[in-house]
Amino acid sequence: MFRRIVVAFDGSERAQDALALALRLRDPEGVVTLACTVTERPWHRPEADAVALTLAAGRAQIPAGIHVRLRAPAASSPARGLTELAEDERADLVVVGSSRRSASGRVWLERTAGRLLQGAPCAVAVPPAGLRESERFHHVAIAYDGSPEARGALAAGYAIAAGTGAAVTLMYALPELGVDFEDVAHRERLRANEVLDQAADVAPPGVNPGTQLLHGNPGRVIAEACDGRVDLLVTGSRGYGPVQRALMGSVAEALMDGATHPVLVVPRDPVAALTAAAPGDLASAEMSR
Repeated sequence: MFRRIVVAFDGSERAQDALALALRLRDPEGVVTLACTVTERPWHRPEADAVALTLAAGRAQIPAGIHVRLRAPAASSPARGLTELAEDERADLVVVGSSRRSASGRVWLERTAGRLLQGAPCAVAVPPAGLRESERFHHVAIAYDGSPEARGALAAGYAIAAGTGAAVTLMYALPELGVDFEDVAHRERLRANEVLDQAADVAPPGVNPGTQLLHGNPGRVIAEACDGRVDLLVTGSRGYGPVQRALMGSVAEALMDGATHPVLVVPRDPVAALTAAAPGDLASAEMSR
């Protein structure tokens, strides 16, 4: 579970969705930071009182006993404000809502979420429009192919399942090669099953994952396998440089757009996303009540 969560909160319906998901992904000892970005462009700048009221309304929705911070970062765009705040707060997760144009019950990436997924310094989660579940997760799917990107998703998915008691399915998608490559396809199937078995063997105590080998375009077949079956999909991203970032590739984007369940995109390095916060950080946080 995540201990330092930044939630994009502007009081909108999609912000309510993001807050609900953040509370489900929160470590019991974690800090939730509600962030309403104040644009640096004067003609788009909201009144300070309005921002304060928006954040106070969000804070009032958070149960008593949860550590809460309220922030109004100034930036040229919401995505930049959230990214810089996540860096300053050493966040391990940013949660942002779907586009205002999203059909109810589905994820649709809008500009802020898209930009975050191209450079956030931590994991990023997006819920479907209108989804405000408060129950624990029951079934977590992890897109896994043995790559460094996928190993970050595996660690995060296992941590969530261990914390919530959720069932886990590891999903590996093999592209179709055609009859002319049947020998190659057979070897790839054997390798894929071996990769899945190895990943299942390192599950933490109490987590008993199932495995599923799929055939076809990874973004399409994994999305179809999850639709109506899981309540969280965890996938990896390309993380490079001294600060690991959630750089979303085409597969992660395909898994997210149109999803009927929340999608969590995890940077390549899982350590930063799952490192426990120092006790002093939590002691200095505000209490929600």
